[in-house]
Amino acid sequence: MLLSPPPAYHLVLQQLPSGPEAHAAEGNPTVAPAAEPARPARTQRMGTHGMVLFGSGPSLFLSHIPMFHRPHDVQLLLSVSLEHAGLRAARDFSDATYTLEPERFDLDALAQGRLKQFRATVYQGNFEAGGTPLLRDVTVKVKAVEQVRPLSEQGPALPEPRYLVLGSGKEVYLVHVLSRAPDFDHVVKATLDKPLPRKGPALPVLRFERRENLAGEQLRAGEPLTATSEDGQPVRLTLQRELSYLVGPEFTP
Repeated sequence: MLLSPPPAYHLVLQQLPSGPEAHAAEGNPTVAPAAEPARPARTQRMGTHGMVLFGSGPSLFLSHIPMFHRPHDVQLLLSVSLEHAGLRAARDFSDATYTLEPERFDLDALAQGRLKQFRATVYQGNFEAGGTPLLRDVTVKVKAVEQVRPLSEQGPALPEPRYLVLGSGKEVYLVHVLSRAPDFDHVVKATLDKPLPRKGPALPVLRFERRENLAGEQLRAGEPLTATSEDGQPVRLTLQRELSYLVGPEFTP
């Protein structure tokens, strides 16, 4: 596998005394009541987790805008649907940059599939850099958690750019695989010469072996390219449009 497995969420147990403890009160020895058993604590990543929105019609996707520190240290991709009275069923979110400013929630609950929906405001442009609000109080429903990748500043660097493929048919979306700080977060729309089959639950990955995996060397709109699929076959494609480009480690526009 080219990708890291989904993150393991460890339980942290509070250390408690192994037995009752005696102490003196008003000169009389007493015994403290037995401590209650420790309760496992869930890992939480509470915050306002901004997302890049892309896709069209019934095929909509979200890419969590990451950082290399908590609570945003996860690369997370979702298939979603949006519900709002002012939203057209065939609305295209691949003609420009769109982002979501959601309500506060636990990113772990979303990544683990426990959070099935949330409210958000849809912006054209980046909501943290002068974007324009388009729709408020949108209901976002999660159809599938497509990718969960924990991030670390000291993670292993990838030797070449790798992009996850979202969508089916020839018109797809590519999302840069994040590895080690500072890195860059990149979402593009692309046209494949022929459809790339998805084998199993994991997203297909394309490797661009003749490029450096550096900010400033990202794939660019209009480029005819050849990548390598996971089974070593060449994949020809053309980039149609850049939808989001954020430079780490803070991933700001």
